[in-house]
Amino acid sequence: MNAPLERTVLWLTWRQLFARKRIYLAIAFSLLPVIFTLVFRFMAEDREGARMDFFSGLNRNLILGTLIPLAAAVFGTTAFGGEVDDGTIVYLLVKPIARWRLVLSKYVVAVLSTIAVMIPAMVLPWWIMEGTEVTYDMLVGFIAGGALGVSIYCAIFLTLGLASKRSLILSLLYVIGFEAVLSRSLVGVKSLSVREFSVAASLAASNESLTLKEYVVPMSTVWTMGTIFLVGAISLCLWKLSRYEVAERV
Repeated sequence: MNAPLERTVLWLTWRQLFARKRIYLAIAFSLLPVIFTLVFRFMAEDREGARMDFFSGLNRNLILGTLIPLAAAVFGTTAFGGEVDDGTIVYLLVKPIARWRLVLSKYVVAVLSTIAVMIPAMVLPWWIMEGTEVTYDMLVGFIAGGALGVSIYCAIFLTLGLASKRSLILSLLYVIGFEAVLSRSLVGVKSLSVREFSVAASLAASNESLTLKEYVVPMSTVWTMGTIFLVGAISLCLWKLSRYEVAERV
C-alpha cells in the first residue's frame, strides 16, 4: 500500500472535480432550492400544511429527482472521464497503487463532492421553513434518502466515465429519459429507479406515513436492487480499469 500516493490521488481528484466551472455549477445546484424556498416563503398563502407539502415536494421532485442525479453525473463521470479524455490515466495506472484503491479513491471523492452539493441544498431550505410543520425528522429522512441515491448514482456514473468518452451525454440521457420521465410514469419501472429508492428511503427514515397516492417502492426492493446496482457498477468499473491497463500495455 502506498498511502502518500493514495492521498495524492484523492487530492488531485478533488481539485479536478472542483475546477472553476464545476465549482460555480455546484454553487448553483446548492442555491437553487434556496431561491424557490424564499419565493414560496414570502409569496405563497399561509395555509395549514402548506410548508410541509412544499418542503416535501421540493426535496422529492427537485433535489432527489433532479439536482442530486445531475450533480452525481457531473462529478461521477469526471472522476475518471477527465483523465481518460486528456490521456493522463496512463500515467496513473503505472503508479504502484492497486487498481481497486484507485476506483475506491475516485468513488469516495465523487460521493463526497455530490454530498457537498446536497447538504446545503436540503439544510438551507429546512432552516428557512423550520417550524411545527417542517420537522427535523423530515430533514434527516431526506438526507438519508439522498445519501443512498448519491452512493448508487456515483457508482453508475463513475463506471460510465471510464467506459465511454460520451459519458456525460449518456448520463444526462439516463437522468432525463429514465429517471425523470419513465420512472415517474410507469409503475413497473419504479423498482429500477434510483430516484424512487431515494424517495422510499426518505419516507422510511423520517417515519412518515405512506399516504402518498403514487406507488412507493418497498424497502426490501430498495435494499436488494440498490445493492445490486452499487456492487455491480463498482465491479464493472474495476473490470474496465483492468482491461484498460491491459490494452495500454499491448
